[in-house]
Amino acid sequence: MALFNYASKEITLKVVYYGPGLSGKTTNLQYLHEHLEEAKKNKLLSLATETDRTLFFDFLPMDLGTIGGFKIKFQLYTVPGQVRYDATRRLVLKGADAVVFVADSQRTMRDANLVSFENMKENLVANNLDPATVMLILQYNKRDLPEIMSIDDLNHDLNERNVPYIEAAAVSGRGVHETFEAVTKLLVEEATRKQKMYAQGRTAVTSTKQQPAAAADTKPQPAAAAVSFTKPQPAAGAPQPPIAPKPVSPPLHEQVHPESQWLSDVRHAVESHHAPPHTLDDFAVGTDIASVSRALAAHIRESRARDEEILRVLREIRDGLRR
Repeated sequence: MALFNYASKEITLKVVYYGPGLSGKTTNLQYLHEHLEEAKKNKLLSLATETDRTLFFDFLPMDLGTIGGFKIKFQLYTVPGQVRYDATRRLVLKGADAVVFVADSQRTMRDANLVSFENMKENLVANNLDPATVMLILQYNKRDLPEIMSIDDLNHDLNERNVPYIEAAAVSGRGVHETFEAVTKLLVEEATRKQKMYAQGRTAVTSTKQQPAAAADTKPQPAAAAVSFTKPQPAAGAPQPPIAPKPVSPPLHEQVHPESQWLSDVRHAVESHHAPPHTLDDFAVGTDIASVSRALAAHIRESRARDEEILRVLREIRDGLRR
């Protein structure tokens, strides 16, 4: 995906040239590297295998302007076309912003094109990229050779999404620049759209921040009409109702706190079930909640043990009766 470098003010876009072995992917990158201005490119790197090569280089065009103050830089990659290097192809495809599928127009390469195209979609999915929405350009290469497929046949096989396609003969450079210009144009448009959305989002977030309150209006407001509620007074000479004495609270040391009352209730509940004396002795340790909890737990364990013992005896009696 597009990488924003805020230190260097650059947006890096990754383009991967995909396709079957010997379809012209390497020729595309070599031709571009040879014909681009020296100031706009860096060294072409090549990772050679036994029968194929993976190429890579950065390209920094100077004439595309900026997007939101960011310069645009492209990373161009090819993938090895051989099936046995599928892991490398999947790795190179990771984070791609656009894919150029280079198809071999020769009739004998039809099956190879189809296999490579399906493999590309599988590797896109493996990299969390949607084959139905990823930016894609089709290049129908080797149009200068005999025994080639028609454009209609190639579109029928590969252009299920009706994406742009370009006829090419990469050996002579035909269609190479056109392919690259097509993909860069789409990428720049997409990056511009995302940058505008990002800027609008920042503006929206800023506008929702709490603004300082306006100065209070010091203009005096009319006072609201006072409403009084007067307690009715008894008629003159009428007997006065007796004044009820205020309840007297017990002294502080005699007041029963909720916690103490709860402990007393628990002790009474346990004693009413005729628990064994040694279980009640646990209450003598203290009257705090932890002591009560320990005593209750011990009582429950002993009750459960007695119940299990009774059940065991009942099972033995049942089994004896069955015999």
